[in-house]
Amino acid sequence: MTAPETTPARRRRWPVRPSVLLGLAPLVAFAVVSAIHSRPSDDYADVGTTIDSVVHRLILPETIAGAALAVFVTAVGWWRIVLLDRHRGAPAWAAIAPVVVVVAALARLPFVDWHARPLRYFLLLAVAVLLVGFFEELLTRGVLLVGLRARLPEFWVWLLSSALFGLLHLLNILAGAGVGPTILQVLFAASFGSVLYVARRVTRSIAVPMLMHALWDFGAIGVVATGIGGNIAAIGILGLLTIVALVFGVVAAVFVALHDDRPRRLAERWRTVPPREEFEARSHA
Repeated sequence: MTAPETTPARRRRWPVRPSVLLGLAPLVAFAVVSAIHSRPSDDYADVGTTIDSVVHRLILPETIAGAALAVFVTAVGWWRIVLLDRHRGAPAWAAIAPVVVVVAALARLPFVDWHARPLRYFLLLAVAVLLVGFFEELLTRGVLLVGLRARLPEFWVWLLSSALFGLLHLLNILAGAGVGPTILQVLFAASFGSVLYVARRVTRSIAVPMLMHALWDFGAIGVVATGIGGNIAAIGILGLLTIVALVFGVVAAVFVALHDDRPRRLAERWRTVPPREEFEARSHA
């Protein structure tokens, strides 16, 4: 009597297994498309300062980019791992940096001249920055981070995801931004990206970084569009507080990422230790 034949288990092909290549693909595609469509005559400094600019230079392109990225995430089946960090947390003290940045972003809102633009402008700007926060965080603290984790230690995942987020802002030069201000923006964005990374780790969700990103952009664009009002000294103190929070965020990100990598480093260290019998034979030789 022959044993019944067993059908081989079908190999699961979805979700697609994360890889560095898949993590980088949307970012590279976005950078290429942005470089092709950018023109020095775009006058980057005026982006978001008028209703027409908010609609045509923020809402429409961010909606298209966000929808395309959402289709990609759906196609590879990464929504769960992109949106949530179920097994990766962070110590409570690391939340100091994101909290201080949120406080600084809220404290900047009184410096916006709310009477300089109609209510419709601010409502549209709120929609625009939410779209920016959704797309850019899903791109860098989401898809890119998941792809890098497939191959690299967490330290390099943090460093590369934050650095590439900063370097993306170099594209602003092609849209008419000055070289000097853009370099400063790159450094700020990389540091801000570290704080957003920590926020994801503390909350185990990408939703909070998305909202933080949107809140920060709303205040930044609102102040530029309506003019800075209020006490100059208070603005300076607020800026100093932000710098301190960003530096602390980078330190916290380094600690959190290295703490994740500690078991791997220990395993590699012990891998080179010879067995006890071999060690005793050497010592008696």
